[in-house]
Amino acid sequence: MSRKPIAIGAEAVLYLEDWLGLTVLVKERVPKGYRGIEFDNYIRRSRTINEARAMLRARELGIPVPRIYDVDLVSMRIRMEYLNGIPLVKLLVDNEKTNDVIINYVRTMGNYVGILHRNGVVHGDPTPANALIVGDRLYLIDFGLSEVLGRTPTAQDVRILYKLALDLNVALRSFEALRKDQSQLLFTEFLNGYRDAMGPELTGRVQAMVNRLRRMVRYAVR
Repeated sequence: MSRKPIAIGAEAVLYLEDWLGLTVLVKERVPKGYRGIEFDNYIRRSRTINEARAMLRARELGIPVPRIYDVDLVSMRIRMEYLNGIPLVKLLVDNEKTNDVIINYVRTMGNYVGILHRNGVVHGDPTPANALIVGDRLYLIDFGLSEVLGRTPTAQDVRILYKLALDLNVALRSFEALRKDQSQLLFTEFLNGYRDAMGPELTGRVQAMVNRLRRMVRYAVR
């Protein structure tokens, strides 16, 4: 099987590979010439490790994510299960009105993010583009910007709450970009699933931090 790229992102190339008799998805972080070699190696290595660690932790928590088969820290590659599915973003784009199927997937996505947050994992880019529907099951993908915080958040830990709020703000902004007319409905359903995992107190604290972030942005652009 050739290594023809199926997607090229800001920091990585994705391609399919025949590996030990399996068709796997390979995510390879390519060198960036504008960074010094040592710093570039450090960034690519740390992000590869963080991504693999977050995916393994997510799977331990029962969240559907691609299986990891191999992590190569020389070539900065992760070989993982290839899932042939439909991105949730496609359902949002192809359907003018939000239906019960979409709402259930959005709520499930919020629940997955809540489980991650409750266990000290930040996804980094929780958008409908990184939620993949395979059959009728929703998977979270692309943990390339993830971070494993190492502890469960508390209502008093402002630094961690801030990081969780950044995750939710990314989700909200993606809904606004995709479906401005129904972004609040979608985000409310996302939060319903999130609250089921995080509980009302922590959800309220993170939501307040999101509102604070958005007020700061509005003030800065005036």
